[in-house]
Amino acid sequence: MTGARQTGKTSLVRRLFPDLELVTLDLPGEAEQAERDPRAFLARHRPPPVIDEVQYAPGLFRHLKACVDSHRDANGLFMLTGSQKLGLMPSVFESLAGRADIVELETLSWAEVHRARPDLSVELPEDW
Repeated sequence: MTGARQTGKTSLVRRLFPDLELVTLDLPGEAEQAERDPRAFLARHRPPPVIDEVQYAPGLFRHLKACVDSHRDANGLFMLTGSQKLGLMPSVFESLAGRADIVELETLSWAEVHRARPDLSVELPEDW
């Protein structure tokens, strides 16, 4: 799942998949371990892990590819989120092409917010 920062990717994943382990690579120590020893990093987390902000460990993608390739009959081995368009990262495009579905999460429009929360109001400038 990709999308701009603060669009709700992590919140949505937590809400939809509360039983999955979420590991965030926003934490420098996690990102460093994922880069330094990807195999140990993946083994340390209960499958299927949600790897949040995966763009901070580009070296991890080759290992994700190898894992997916060795379990071709299984779906949903990992859930990845990132604030960078994953399809534009060369390491992702090469490693996960044909092995992953990419969902882009957009921000909510005002109409969507208003339908969900009609009690919210916003004062807009007259010239807006």
